[in-house]
Amino acid sequence: MSVLSAADFSEVELKTILDRELVEAHFQPIFSVREKKVIGFEGLSRGIHPQSGSLISPLALLKTAKEANLTLELDRLFRKKVLEAFKACCPEPNELLLSMNFETSIIDFLEVGTLNLLHMCRQLNIDPSTVVIEILESKVKNVEALGRFVRIYRDHGFLIALDDVGKGHSNLDRIPLIQPDILKIDRNLVMNLQEDHHRREVFKSLVRLCQNIGALVLAEGVETEEETMESMELGADLLQGYYLGKPQKPTRDFVSQGSGPIDLVAEKFRKRMLDKFNIRKMQHERYSLMVEEIARELSALSLAEMNDKLAAVHSGHPIAEAVYILDADGRQATSLSCKDSSRHRKGIFRLPPKGTDYSMRDYYFHLAEPRFERDSFTSEPYISPATGLFCLTISSRFKDRDGASLILCVDVVPTYLKNMGRLMTLFGG
Repeated sequence: MSVLSAADFSEVELKTILDRELVEAHFQPIFSVREKKVIGFEGLSRGIHPQSGSLISPLALLKTAKEANLTLELDRLFRKKVLEAFKACCPEPNELLLSMNFETSIIDFLEVGTLNLLHMCRQLNIDPSTVVIEILESKVKNVEALGRFVRIYRDHGFLIALDDVGKGHSNLDRIPLIQPDILKIDRNLVMNLQEDHHRREVFKSLVRLCQNIGALVLAEGVETEEETMESMELGADLLQGYYLGKPQKPTRDFVSQGSGPIDLVAEKFRKRMLDKFNIRKMQHERYSLMVEEIARELSALSLAEMNDKLAAVHSGHPIAEAVYILDADGRQATSLSCKDSSRHRKGIFRLPPKGTDYSMRDYYFHLAEPRFERDSFTSEPYISPATGLFCLTISSRFKDRDGASLILCVDVVPTYLKNMGRLMTLFGG
């Protein structure tokens, strides 16, 4: 059945829709794949054309309702129909979350004290603590009204979700005001997540933020297996999208039908993480052997000789981007031997001279600090100030021919991976 746009129906027909309550609810499952179950549904509303019976998209209805000053009436009808359908078709409605969009623009003039949503939940015996109010805060001009709305509904047990995060207009500075229970990362950020390093890093930053404030991360709009796997790998708690389940009209068994793909997705994710663990293990073993071999070659030399021989030693190890030696105080004791500089980023990135202080680098102080009792260390991936490339540093303690304690540092740029973004997961980012 085709879905009509705002141009396909009139204000008069909208009033007929409101009078006759010609709205039907569809539900899209929300998954916790790690728990291997559907934990809830998002309730979505569709209008029904009074003459043709064709479906009308909610955005089209809202557009016409705004022009007719009927937004509040339409929004309440949406919520009423979603709650009624959920109650009628869900065997145990209070054991699942029900997430609903709230047309947030009405908060600017809404009298919150009416608590319409609370009254509807009570009439249907639906526990407010299982109802998630999705807020698109960018539509609210009155910040004070938004804060008051959130506080009142949260005090009555409702959960609050911040919707469309990452779409380009969400004001993250309002997170302290809203204090969301769920952060919904928008499809625009999830799309092609596996191919875009910057998207991955923004996604990971939002995950870390949620972990710190006690909120859950929901990745919405996952449409492919790769987007689903990447979202899980980067820390999403919940998933929603066409790959896992499309919105559907509720039936008596729609809860069990929605859980169909979970076992398959969970098994694919488990295998994926095991494979990555094995790759990580093999690469670390390879790095360790390389660093041990370089240290063995250098330990037969005095520090003065190392400066002249470092480039020759380095040339025998093609995966090493840069090799340099630190003294016991964390200062660069030799020149830095580096691969071809043609692919290095310029500007603020330049090769550090002998004597450069590395004492604040983790790959130095984890070896220099006696309490760590380590002989080697592998850093988290970072942008090298020398080359501007995404790299990690493996450091190892050794002694030169004269018995002086030194630290060997080897920078590696793992270009064998499909993209830079994968590196962050592979090496524990």
